[in-house]
This record gives sequence, C-alpha cells and structure tokens, in this order.
Amino acid sequence: MFRSVTAIGRTVRAVEPSPRTPVSALTDYEPSPQMRWGLRDVAIGLGLFVLVVVIANVVGASVPGLDFNAFQLITFVVGYGALLATLIVASRRRGLGTLGADFGFHFRWIDLAIGLGIGIAAKIATVFYGALAALLTGEPATSSNLSLSDDILWITLNGVLFAGIIAPIVEELFLRGLLLRVIRNRALRNFSEADATPSEVQRVKVRAAVLAIGLSSLVFMVLHLYQSSDPALLITLALGTLTLGVVNGVVVVVTGRLGAAITAHIFYNGSSVLLLIALQLAGVM
Repeated sequence: MFRSVTAIGRTVRAVEPSPRTPVSALTDYEPSPQMRWGLRDVAIGLGLFVLVVVIANVVGASVPGLDFNAFQLITFVVGYGALLATLIVASRRRGLGTLGADFGFHFRWIDLAIGLGIGIAAKIATVFYGALAALLTGEPATSSNLSLSDDILWITLNGVLFAGIIAPIVEELFLRGLLLRVIRNRALRNFSEADATPSEVQRVKVRAAVLAIGLSSLVFMVLHLYQSSDPALLITLALGTLTLGVVNGVVVVVTGRLGAAITAHIFYNGSSVLLLIALQLAGVM
C-alpha cells in the first residue's frame, strides 16, 4: 500500500509498513534511493548528545550549590532535543520527509502486546543479570542509574516524563530508526545483485540485518554505561541494555516499524521509575 508524503515542496511515494514474515522481512527489504541520510547524521547526533553529557557531568561536579533537579531537566531537554533535531533535519533534507517514512515511526495495536511482552522479559533478564553481577563482584549494586527528587513536580518531569517516556521514544527513533537503517542500508548498497544468485542475495541481506542489529545494540549499551557507579551496576546495565537492544532490533527488522520497540523501552524504563518512586515512598531509599 502506498501513500503520498509531502517533503520540502516535493511529493514522494512512501511504502506503508505491512505484515511480513520474519524471512520476507530479511529478504524483501530494499533501501529507498531517496533515503540519503547516513553515518554523518549519526555522528552529528551522537556527537552532540555525548558533548551535552560531558558538559553536564563537568558542570555538575564543579559548580557548588547547583539545583540538581533543574539542571537535570535542562540536560534532558538539550541532549534529547539534539538527537530529535538531528532526526528531523536528516528526514527533511536527505530523506522522505517524515519520521514514519524514513525511520519506521509507526504504531499498531498489536505493538502494545508485543512490546509489553518484550519489556517484561527484558526486565526479568535484568533482575537475573543483577544477581549474576553481585555473584561476580562479591556485592550487589550500591546505587541505581536513576536519581529522583522527593518533589512531585521533579519526579513527574525528570522521572515519569523524560526518563520514562521521552527518552525511550527518542532513543528508539535514533538507534533503531536511524542507526540500524544506516548500517543495514550501507551494507546492502555496497553489494551488487547483478551477478549474484538468489541464495547469495539472501545471505547478504541476512548478514546486513544481523550486523545492523548487533552494532546498533552495542552503541545503545555503550551510551548507558556512563550511568554506572560501581562494577555490579556496570555489568547489570551493560547486559540489560544489550539484551533490550538486540530484541528490539529484531522486532524492528521483522515488523518494519518502531511501535513494539518503543512500547518495550517505555515499559523497561517506566517500571524502574515506578519502582524507585515506590521505594522512596516506603522510606527504603
């Protein structure tokens, strides 16, 4: 099924995502020639995000009396705003013109069920990773990668809104929408099907998908490691984010859209936020 998409004064034909089998999702995929965004856009977005994180950590450690909650909100807005702006500019200037057409930003009702299942499984796996990390290091994690205020306003803004909702949406758009497709498209465009047999074409397409899922998941993991404050938390964060990244990458490749991955990520982050709030209310933290 096709629909028209207007982008910067031009009209292009974008393919609506349709139900596919896992095999056809790998073998039928063809990168659109109108998708001209690439590694440069990834580098710009990641560079800006890392720069914001570095500056925030330096300022937070060197400026006495800084309002942590307000500063955390500013860091969230600037950091994730940079990633989102990179996506929009790449789509408008070098793509099909919409986040849906370029990066698979689509939802269906079934994505809620799929995403919830993935989120629950990933959370259970993370609990197991925490136990494993405690066994390997000799002690459990002494802190969380989340920090919440006691004030309901800051809990809502920094915890529920940004950590629980906005961060998962933007991260999935950038890492599973842009980065995964950039790697996959680049691998396929470097391969010529002219003299290849059908089996060779299929193998190349499968390898391109596996490479894209793997590399995008590794970047997703690395971007979260700075939040660790002890060896046990480092191991738990690394394995937990890597697992979520791989499974979300697979479901994005199979469905051709981000709906289930975003749902899973929101549940994964949101459940941590709600647990931390419950522990604070109970006086445990």
